[in-house]
Amino acid sequence: MVTEFVSFYLDERLYGLDIRFVKEIHPNVSIVPVPLSPDHIRGLVNIRGQVVLTMDISVVFGRSRRPFTDTSQVIILTTASEIRSVRGLPDGLDLGPFGDKPVGFLVDRIGDVTRVTRNSLMPAPAHLGVENERFVSHVANPDGDLQIILDARELLLGDRTGGKP
Repeated sequence: MVTEFVSFYLDERLYGLDIRFVKEIHPNVSIVPVPLSPDHIRGLVNIRGQVVLTMDISVVFGRSRRPFTDTSQVIILTTASEIRSVRGLPDGLDLGPFGDKPVGFLVDRIGDVTRVTRNSLMPAPAHLGVENERFVSHVANPDGDLQIILDARELLLGDRTGGKP
C-alpha cells in the first residue's frame, strides 16, 4: 500500500503530512495577527472569504517563530467533517482535534508530494528528543532525503496545550 505525503520545509529540514489531511496550500497570504494570542498562533488568514486560524508549528516544537518570507506558505488542514469522507483511514480515528473550523500551518516552503510504501515507513529515531516525539508518526527516505512524517492530530493537540508539547 502506498501513502502520499505533502512535503514541506522548516529550517531546511524536510517534513511531511498525510495528504488525506491536507485540504489545500496557499502561498503569499496575508496573516493578520491576533492580539494577546499565544506565540504558536500566527494569526488569521482570509481564504476566499473563509477565516483560517494559522499556527506556527515550529513554536509547538519549542523553537522560535518562523519569519514570513516570499517562500512561506500555509498548509490548510481538512476539517473533521471533510475527513469523515476520506477512504482508507483507520477505524476509530479520533477526529476531535480537527474540529469544524479549518486550521493552517505556516511553513518555510513546500516540497513535493511524496509516495511512500507502508513497508518503507520507519519508526522515529530516538535522537528527535522526547519533547517532539509525540508529533512524529514515522520517518521515510523518499528520493534519498530523510523526511519526518508528522501526525496532524498531535500537532492540533499541541495547540490545545498552549503550544507546549
